[in-house]
Formats: sequence, C-alpha cells, structure tokens
Amino acid sequence: MDYQISNKVKYIHKILCETEKIYYSMLKRADLTDSEYVLLFSVLQMGEGCSQKDISENTYISTKTLNSTVKKLKQEDLIQLERGKYPNQYIYLTEKGKEFIKEKLLPIIEAENKILEKVSDDDFNNFTSIVTKYTDMFSELENV
Repeated sequence: MDYQISNKVKYIHKILCETEKIYYSMLKRADLTDSEYVLLFSVLQMGEGCSQKDISENTYISTKTLNSTVKKLKQEDLIQLERGKYPNQYIYLTEKGKEFIKEKLLPIIEAENKILEKVSDDDFNNFTSIVTKYTDMFSELENV
C-alpha cells in the first residue's frame, strides 16, 4: 500500500499525540480515567444538575461509557443522581465528590489556566479560530 500523507497532516497528528500524551500522564498521576475526567469536568463546566444527556451531547464519550462512568462514580460516592422528567437523571456532586475534585481535578485546570495566562489574547483567538475551523470542516466531511 502506498499512501500520501501531507506534512500538514503529519504535523497535526504529532501535535495531537503530544497533547494526548500530556493529558494521559496528568490523568494517570491523578488516578483518573479519561471518561471520569470528562464527566467531572463537564459537571464543573455545565453546573451541578446537568444530565447525562447534556454531557453525552457535548463530549466525545459514548453513552455506554458515560453510563458505566456514572455508575462507578456513584458507587464511589462521588456523585449522586436525581431523577428528573423521564428519562433524564441529573448529576450532583457529593461532599466526597467536591473534595475529590479539589484534590484531583483542580490542579489540572489550574495548570491549564496558568499556561493560558501566558498566551496573548491575539494568539489565543488565532489558535481557537483555526482549531474551530479545522474541526468544523472535518465534521462536515461525509463518509469519514
């Protein structure tokens, strides 16, 4: 097989892999899985009382993985679920969950904040504009 991979594609993959490696390392040190991080970050971002549906619609975590993660975090007494209008269940942090977030999640978020404080507004806007354009164009492709 002979494939043509442009230098731009190679470089994007290199950057994405390096970024994933950094996050993987941080999550491993925090003893968090990717899906646990995404779920807990989503609760912080969207606010307590967000639903599993809200999280699944706004992240890349599959419904099946999200259900398993919710079940695990509930068993660990980090979150609790409250029934809403069927079939929605709303996610709230327990006191143990709030402490867990302070200990495990906030250091990661604080590191991100410190890094982004060093980035100029122009650079940040350029970066987010390009990434948004790239993801929008990629998501518009059919049959990929």
